[in-house]
Amino acid sequence: MESFSFGLIVAYVIPGFIGLAGLMPLVPMIGQWLTPVHGDTGLGPPIYAILAATAVGLVVSCFRWLFVDQIHHWSGLKAPPADFKALDGRVQGFDYLVQNHFRYYEFCGNTLVAGLWAYCLNRSLQTSPLLGIGTDLGMAILSVVLFAASRDALAKYYQRTHRLLSQ
Repeated sequence: MESFSFGLIVAYVIPGFIGLAGLMPLVPMIGQWLTPVHGDTGLGPPIYAILAATAVGLVVSCFRWLFVDQIHHWSGLKAPPADFKALDGRVQGFDYLVQNHFRYYEFCGNTLVAGLWAYCLNRSLQTSPLLGIGTDLGMAILSVVLFAASRDALAKYYQRTHRLLSQ
């Protein structure tokens, strides 16, 4: 159960926080949710932040599907045919592949989408004088790395799932 919970946090909540932080220039109240608690302000802001990050992470995942998944599929990375009748008795192995390859793929793809969203929004609104050519280059490099890592993790997930279900 721990790896299942961790996988969901990695796939949705962490990218969701990145996307949520990107919304701060448009919705200043989000900044209050994400500010460390000083004093007795209650549980409201941290709960709002976690729920909002989860929701944003799920929406980011939809955009990942719309863009990143389609680019991978158009460029030749296709899901192999799977015989899910063969899943009987192999659920533990399948779950292992989901948690160790597909969740990592979701993290990389979702972080790519959330990071680009947050960076582009903050760059266009000029929220910091530190954003410039250097940070543009850094974001471009990070985007390439996240895209390549997402492709690698998805390819491993497809290959190993196919092997597991075709035995």
